[in-house]
Amino acid sequence: MRYIESFLAQAGGHSGTFTGAGISYVIETPAGNLYVVYIDNSVDVVFVKSTDGGRTWTAPTSVFVGTVQALAVWYDRWSNISAGKIHCAYTDSAIDDILYRSIDTENSDNLGTETTIFAGSTAIAGGALTITRARGGNLVVAGSIDAGTEDGAWESADTGATWASAIADPSEAATQDQYLLLPGWNADTQDVMLIFWDASADELSVKRYDNSANSWAETSIATGMVDQQAITAFPHFAAAVDLANSRNLVVAWSAVDTLGADLRCWIIDDTTITELTNIVLNSTDDQGLCAISILANGEWIVYYAGKTDGSETFTTSVGIYFKVSKDSGSTWGAETQFAARQFNRRALFAVPRCYMSRLYALSSQVTTGYVLSIILDAQFPRVSYQMGVM
Repeated sequence: MRYIESFLAQAGGHSGTFTGAGISYVIETPAGNLYVVYIDNSVDVVFVKSTDGGRTWTAPTSVFVGTVQALAVWYDRWSNISAGKIHCAYTDSAIDDILYRSIDTENSDNLGTETTIFAGSTAIAGGALTITRARGGNLVVAGSIDAGTEDGAWESADTGATWASAIADPSEAATQDQYLLLPGWNADTQDVMLIFWDASADELSVKRYDNSANSWAETSIATGMVDQQAITAFPHFAAAVDLANSRNLVVAWSAVDTLGADLRCWIIDDTTITELTNIVLNSTDDQGLCAISILANGEWIVYYAGKTDGSETFTTSVGIYFKVSKDSGSTWGAETQFAARQFNRRALFAVPRCYMSRLYALSSQVTTGYVLSIILDAQFPRVSYQMGVM
């Protein structure tokens, strides 16, 4: 097994990624190119690209210069749209707006025209931001730019050129609620769903958006889900789109850095919620963060921070670990170390849909910056993981 750890940015540039609770990802194209969009040291939005599997990276390309509070991205192919654009939503605390711009991975990485999603009045830490593209093509953004005062959702029917003044608001005006938008699976391909972590109720739910009725319908996923503020570490829930089976996968910690916590897993479509086998059951403590990937062969990979035996310290000194399921979440393989070095890891993201036989997880580290850890073994999906040996 071969590991690569690619350093993408120096210390300081990562903080806005989790303090603003924006859902970010690593993007892999069908050609195997990697993109990471992030907030840099100057609090600007930039992206870097690798054409050799993460061994080397381009110099950062500027997307936006300002004072960025939160950033969220979505890739067309995660919605089964072949256009190949990366859609970026970001909140600027200098002008107090939510802005949008695209990166065209199919056309020389050309940047689209920047547009305003929402013209606000105050943008501070403690909000949330997420973006997705419906299977029918509409873009949807949900955000809270000032910790519960200016909340809402917005839709674009022309790939971000213009934005509706607002659609129905799925927020609940709380200061710490967290959002994660995904495509929906109704016959109406413009429907989407929002995985909603209600901080005041300690509850995870799904809010399904009916585009034609402009309304959200909420269904509880699980209660007793104790959140942690994004300013401490983020995210502790994650999702991936299972295009082959017309459903979404969601993983979440029942509590963070807590004895007895579980890393839970669900399948969610537009009519059902099915809980699967826990990835981690009864944690010994000092665990949190999570990310999920679906490999090209259909296997699921779930990453998390902290060893299950409690021998590490969350967040100040933890490695990244993962487990594999080859049977759609019915069983999970042994805990396997992914990133050996222990750091103060404050954020964790992955490629939600992988085209190559590689594993990718991006973590932010207070002393180093962004680090992308990669397993570069093309035979990985066929390696026996039951013994914990690769």
